Amino acid sequence: MGRERKADTQSYEAYLRQPPNRMQIILKRIGGLICCRLLHYIVMRAEEKLLDNDKKMAYYFHNKEDGYAMRNKIKSLERGLNILQVIAKSARPLTLTEVATSTNLTKTTAYRFLNTLRSLGYLNQEEGKRYSLGTKILSLGFTFLNSSNLRTMVKPYLNELSTELDKTVNLAILDDLDILFLYRKEVRKFLKHDLQAGSKLPAYCTASGKILLAGLSDEELKKRISEMEFYQISPKTITSREILWEDIMETRKRGYSICGQELSMDLYSLAVPLLNEQGKIDAAFNVSLETKDIERIDIKAIIAKMLEKGEMISRILGYKGPYPRFIN
Repeated sequence: MGRERKADTQSYEAYLRQPPNRMQIILKRIGGLICCRLLHYIVMRAEEKLLDNDKKMAYYFHNKEDGYAMRNKIKSLERGLNILQVIAKSARPLTLTEVATSTNLTKTTAYRFLNTLRSLGYLNQEEGKRYSLGTKILSLGFTFLNSSNLRTMVKPYLNELSTELDKTVNLAILDDLDILFLYRKEVRKFLKHDLQAGSKLPAYCTASGKILLAGLSDEELKKRISEMEFYQISPKTITSREILWEDIMETRKRGYSICGQELSMDLYSLAVPLLNEQGKIDAAFNVSLETKDIERIDIKAIIAKMLEKGEMISRILGYKGPYPRFIN
């Protein structure tokens, strides 16, 4: 872990304070989406074609719980994706040495991957021989977001709720240890940096993140929490694995999540789940409230409207069981 973090020692707060470079900010947001979702799909399709041509490598592994299994992998594609993920997560462009160190590759091997990705338009080589995400990532990201059936289906209902409450509403999915915004109807800005479709935030300090984590199995939830690195984003940010676990257990009991000033002292957020036909949580939406208004507004009424809307959308997605529900 220490070695992987060597290339980027900036704290989360320092990252947020960086001078905005508009294109770089947009590319970075979309990069997280592409690397973790769309490019994974592209790789799978590429693997299928290579396998059909008998150009495959079979790797066998032994799992003590599940027994023997076979997994087909193309190592070069995996390494290329890993490089894109490392650059997407970095707060600044990376040098060849930094990429090689973060991916455990030799400089020669890393250079070949970087040069290939650059020639294809997925990376840019900036002055000082540093690498950042290229415009092709941006193009693919927008294509994916605009073609999202979930986003298209849910958008009018969230717009309706936002207008009714006069509050900011967001639609998000879980992306490893972060949440990924699919849609945002903004009424008020709470953070210094822009948030929009393609933006990512840590799951542990967001209402949508907590509700999405609550939908995981206990085993998977423990694994995700163990991999998290906590930053004190605000004085009330949860930075303890034990406290986060307890918070998520409470979320399961009440059926909705609360994020009280954990991302910003001005922000109090509530979120509810969206369930699919199999009863699994596909996504979540949250309503952003101003902390100063909490004492004078009817929180219970807002939660009731959110749960009503969440159940209605879940029914449209094919869910037929009791709502809300968490399968563990």
